[in-house]
Amino acid sequence: PTEVLGIMRNSIYAFHGRMFNDPVLQEYFDNRFWYTANTEPSDFSDSVLTEIERANIQLIQELEKTPYSSRAQG
Repeated sequence: PTEVLGIMRNSIYAFHGRMFNDPVLQEYFDNRFWYTANTEPSDFSDSVLTEIERANIQLIQELEKTPYSSRAQG
């Protein structure tokens, strides 16, 4: 489901300590033992992401645009 993909995508940012404007996302990551919030969303730079992380984010974003029913058939 798209919601799971959103969590997967934002987990990459969370791993780098990015905080979230969305209170649901922030609460989700606040409840993960590995998460340490240390960067406001407006201060976060994608330059800290690796090439692989950027590619994974792009792939997940493409999947988020694809209807779930189409993904489930593959």
